[in-house]
Amino acid sequence: MACGQSRGWASAPLQQNGCTHSNSNMLSRIATAGCVGVMLLACPKQLAADSWDLPTTYDYYSADSSYFVRIVPLLVPDKYYRWQAAKLKRKNRFSAADTVIVPCHAMLYQRTPTGPRLIWKESLINRIAPVEALVSNDGRYVVTFDNWSSMGYGVDVMVVYNNQGHLLKRYNLEQLSPFPINQYMRSISSMWWRCDAGFVAADRIAICFQTQDKKTQNRTYSLAKLDFE
Repeated sequence: MACGQSRGWASAPLQQNGCTHSNSNMLSRIATAGCVGVMLLACPKQLAADSWDLPTTYDYYSADSSYFVRIVPLLVPDKYYRWQAAKLKRKNRFSAADTVIVPCHAMLYQRTPTGPRLIWKESLINRIAPVEALVSNDGRYVVTFDNWSSMGYGVDVMVVYNNQGHLLKRYNLEQLSPFPINQYMRSISSMWWRCDAGFVAADRIAICFQTQDKKTQNRTYSLAKLDFE
């Protein structure tokens, strides 16, 4: 996926192996990126097998396209592990770029008539990359969701950053979910808990939660108060 593309929100149901799933921008993102799931919903007690492509740099735009955040996933140089395993006298055959892991980071830009203007550049707390990100129309907030290849797990299922790229708050799924987390569809790698998310005001986002048996519930989160309403 080339940088600079904005994400479309999927509206039609996704058909896989004869089963219909609620679609969302999250599923659209993963499908576009190359995540392939074999969903075994006919047998709910079985875990679905899935696989994920390597994440790519991706631009997420605010609703009015005035801002976008460019998320760059963790970069491990191709020769990094060869350099680590090399004997001391052979390590000097590698370049400096072969020896440095670049952590996942983000850059927020404001779009101007003369081109994008960098607002901030900061590391994210995700180990690899988030699965999805939202940007407010005024650039005050960036919200990320989930971890690449392990949705629903970890302490960064939802993370809020301020207008300088500094961490304001992070959540695990238990802290967010209106449902017991064992009710969500699971695959080998992930819990598929989110059916939608988006800004409904300058400092409020609405999140849709969906269980495996299609029960849904919406919750509104106040970015000003850093809490659910």
